[in-house]
Amino acid sequence: MVTRISLEHFWTERFANLGNGCYEAVYRSYHQSAPFRENFTTSHEYVRFAKAQLAAIEVKNWQFLKFRELSANQAECLIAMQLSCDGIEQFFYELALVLRDGQQWFYHSAQKLSSDDYSGDPWQIDFSHFDQASQKFRM
Repeated sequence: MVTRISLEHFWTERFANLGNGCYEAVYRSYHQSAPFRENFTTSHEYVRFAKAQLAAIEVKNWQFLKFRELSANQAECLIAMQLSCDGIEQFFYELALVLRDGQQWFYHSAQKLSSDDYSGDPWQIDFSHFDQASQKFRM
């Protein structure tokens, strides 16, 4: 059974690692079958990339909004996040697919919407907003 508490714990840990620059832990949070792993086959490759490209991005705020259980070991999570890079702030919504292996959740892929795609109240965004999005690319 999928629980909100286990998913919130996963996201709290993942965003803490991103914010602290713990890129090795971020890499380990990806599921083995994640498309991301096709681009970075080793943690060393990703850590080098992240230090060069992601270190300037600051997670200003994030919220776990809701989830839907797809199966006992799969869930989709709606996340809101505010990022800053070189003083420019951006707001995104993410519909992330997470997979459970044993007792641990892993990030698989996600579809993102910017504030241009959805400008309503964050608490009103729903899965249907992603279903209706013109771009349904998951990465």
